[in-house]
Amino acid sequence: MLLCCRIPLANFTLDIDASFDARVTSIFGPSGSGKTTLLDAIAGLRSIAAGEIEVDGNVLFSSKSGINQPPQQRGIGYVPQEGALFPHLSVRGNIHFGARRKPSDGGTSAITFDHVVEVLEIGALLDRPVTTLSGGEMQRAALARAILSRPRLLLLDEPLAALDIGLKERILPYLRRVRDEFAIPMLYVTHDVSEVFAVADWVIMIRAGKVIEKGAPRAILPSHWLTADPEQSQVENIFDAVWVDANPTAGRTRVRLECGREIFIPFMARPKELSLQVRIRGDDILLATERPAGISAGNVFDGVVLDIEIVEGQAIIKVDAGDIFTVRLTMGAVQALGLAIGQSVFLIIKTRSC
Repeated sequence: MLLCCRIPLANFTLDIDASFDARVTSIFGPSGSGKTTLLDAIAGLRSIAAGEIEVDGNVLFSSKSGINQPPQQRGIGYVPQEGALFPHLSVRGNIHFGARRKPSDGGTSAITFDHVVEVLEIGALLDRPVTTLSGGEMQRAALARAILSRPRLLLLDEPLAALDIGLKERILPYLRRVRDEFAIPMLYVTHDVSEVFAVADWVIMIRAGKVIEKGAPRAILPSHWLTADPEQSQVENIFDAVWVDANPTAGRTRVRLECGREIFIPFMARPKELSLQVRIRGDDILLATERPAGISAGNVFDGVVLDIEIVEGQAIIKVDAGDIFTVRLTMGAVQALGLAIGQSVFLIIKTRSC
């Protein structure tokens, strides 16, 4: 996808120039940075002063060539924050409304109603009025409607922003299923780091209308967590994992990270989906230069210091322990331990910190 557009806004000019080819690309940045404006421009809902937008070889807009396809001809599926379902239609009626649109060139015509309903597990909702749905059910119905339009590109504008943390964690697996089941590239707007790690292969970070970084999420996001307010910013480690077994007596569950390392998390019974996501705050990881003994922490394993970044008196330390763990320490702790790049260390993580 080629994305080049210039749009004057009230406080700054949105000026984006990026090209990428990924299943899911996240547009990541703080509120007010121009993320929704960018999606509106791609969908043809916002005027562009200059630039070019190309999706899968199809030019949607080009100021140089005088091309500006109308929204209904762009083959774009759009899921806004609130879902925007038609209140006078049932869930079934809303989804079939998406299916009425002729598949776009480059869209996936093989997508079927039954397949989408199965993947999103909304069969029991089909005959319900949309006014009776919960926030998470609305988002799944809106996603189904967009997918059934068989678009060449799917735009998602902070689809989980209005949901509480518990509901977000239940909806994220559905977004991963959509990513894995349907050959539809997605642009996913969010300001939540955990959502980027959960679904995106590529991330474009923007601030005040400008691209400040782009690349694989794990490669670029940790160094930008501590930006405007280091005291309030959180450093999070987010890993894909698989449920292995659980011990209710010990109150813990064993999971396996993608790198093969197994760690303990708080007890959870065998879930329907064995794949899950583990989050550990960088402030909740301790480092030691010798293997500790006689401690209660459930996770102690060795690693090697890859990088030490100093941000306003705080140290952000990357440790290779199979996966890359990011740890935040005070400068006093770094000096007391004599930490240096290439040094062997031990990570200490309480089970309840996962």
